[in-house]
Amino acid sequence: MAYMTKMTQRKTELLAEIEKSPPLSIYQLAQQCGRNYRRVFDHVKELAAAGLVNVRSDIRNGRQVSIVESIYQQRLQRLDDMFAFKEEINAAQ
Repeated sequence: MAYMTKMTQRKTELLAEIEKSPPLSIYQLAQQCGRNYRRVFDHVKELAAAGLVNVRSDIRNGRQVSIVESIYQQRLQRLDDMFAFKEEINAAQ
């Protein structure tokens, strides 16, 4: 796991925003936070390198965008999927 040079107040605030929001593009995240896109992009890159957020590519309106989500949201979604699958198996029996 990589590390950040410093976990600043702005990065902490951004991480808190990511954790309470649904998966958003970096542009949407910057707008939601009222911050500069480039600064948010740089901070997201550092948070992802430290393993604190997940960034994935997606196509929206014909353009490739980077979607940012909390690692906890991703894990919760996997758990939800597993429980739904288990319920389907139990219902089929």
